[in-house]
Amino acid sequence: MSPFAFAECSDYESLVQADKGSKAFLGRDTEIFQRAVVLKRHHPSHQKEVASYAKAGGQYYTMFFIIDNNCKAFYIKHAGPR
Repeated sequence: MSPFAFAECSDYESLVQADKGSKAFLGRDTEIFQRAVVLKRHHPSHQKEVASYAKAGGQYYTMFFIIDNNCKAFYIKHAGPR
């Protein structure tokens, strides 16, 4: 067993960070219209993949993020606008 233990970011904190990332990416007039969801564990990195649902300028977007062990959100891709 390894002498080092890495604490994983909690689901709640992962959702908060993904929503913050969406607002930062889309701008200050961004509104979160649905709660973010932890989708799965990302296979290559084994970290959480989270979807955030945001509305900006009358358009709806789904933003996807990888959340690392330090609770930092990394943008992967987005779907939209719709």
